[in-house]
Order: sequence, then C-alpha cells, then structure tokens
Amino acid sequence: MNISLTLLNAAEASRNVAEEFVKQDPYGAAMAAIAMISVLSVLALVAIIFQNIDNMINFFSKVFTRKEKSQGEVGVQEKIKSSGDEIAAIALALYLYRNELHDHESLTLTMNKISKTYSPWSSKIYGVMNRAVLRTPYSK
Repeated sequence: MNISLTLLNAAEASRNVAEEFVKQDPYGAAMAAIAMISVLSVLALVAIIFQNIDNMINFFSKVFTRKEKSQGEVGVQEKIKSSGDEIAAIALALYLYRNELHDHESLTLTMNKISKTYSPWSSKIYGVMNRAVLRTPYSK
C-alpha cells in the first residue's frame, strides 16, 4: 500500500514537471536543441575515442607493464617494431595456408528429373475462380 502511494506521488510529480516544461517551451524548440546537442556531443566524444584508441592502448599497456615490473618481475619486455614487408609476408603466408585448408570441388551440378508429376502448387483443383471478374456490370 505504501509503495503504491509512493509511485502515485512520483507519477503526479512527473506530470507536474512535464506540464511546467510544456508551459515554458510550447513548440519544443528547446527540447529539440537539447537533444541535438547531446547526440552531437556523444558522437564527437566517440569519434575522439576512436581516433586515439591506439594511444590509449599503448598508455594502458605501459601502465600495466610498470606495475608488473614494480612487483618484482625481472623479465624485460621489448617492443618489437615490424616493417610493412614483414607484416605483408606473414599475412600472405596465413592467407595461403587458409586457402589450402579448403577442398577443391568440381563445380558440376547434377539435376535429376523426378517422375512425380503431382504437386499442390500446380494443382488446378485448389484454384479459386474469382466470380467478381465474371460478373461485371457490362457482361450479360
């Protein structure tokens, strides 16, 4: 009982707030402007994040490797820089390996005619004759 009264009071308060907003902005121009600004700001934020994702990954990897080194690990991690030729050679090797995994099948299709001539799709007994077409006002 107490929860339902609380919900009713909250619903009444939200109606009052909505009615007040309608009185202040009857055409909805302010609401449209707020919505457009919020959507464009979120899109700009996402674009900035996507443009700088590489820098963020490098930063966090450095932070976590510092924590590992500070915990007493002696292992030294070096960042290996690969040239474009090495990456292309690895990609080509992987591509050729993946293509060899597939079977080379002959592209021959065999179609056999089935002697079953009855099909409900071609049956004339299920056809519906449109009587409205036959009874036009101009026909006798």
